[in-house]
Amino acid sequence: MAGIVVGVDGSENSLDALRWAAEEARVRNALLRVVAIFNAPIMSTGYEVVAPDPSDLAAASNTMLDAAVDSIREEGGLEGVQVATEVVEGHAGERLIELSHTADLVVVGARGHGGFLGMVLGSVTGHVVNHAACPVVVVRNSAD
Repeated sequence: MAGIVVGVDGSENSLDALRWAAEEARVRNALLRVVAIFNAPIMSTGYEVVAPDPSDLAAASNTMLDAAVDSIREEGGLEGVQVATEVVEGHAGERLIELSHTADLVVVGARGHGGFLGMVLGSVTGHVVNHAACPVVVVRNSAD
């Protein structure tokens, strides 16, 4: 399935990436695939291993994704754009690289919720830029 893939994690950078990708999808008359990726962390308390229920993380990711798409839709940013949303489990960088094999373009924000504030690119973004099978656009937040 070709089209434009945009990774969204709810951060302002990812919302800016979604806005940019929506406009590009409109210009290209392309499908916009909006993807949220979650990874179930395994935590150790020293005596036991605790892992959150993946279905809870999937539901939370789906709620975040719907809110992100709805906010851009309310701004008028998705008018005339065919949108497909998807929540997937795994490492964000690796999953976006997998999706790049069937995409015309991957769009990501310069950085998301993780990492260090002073970094120019987040680790997921850097990984995608270096390994994607199609062109990648990195959208910087207007406040950066």
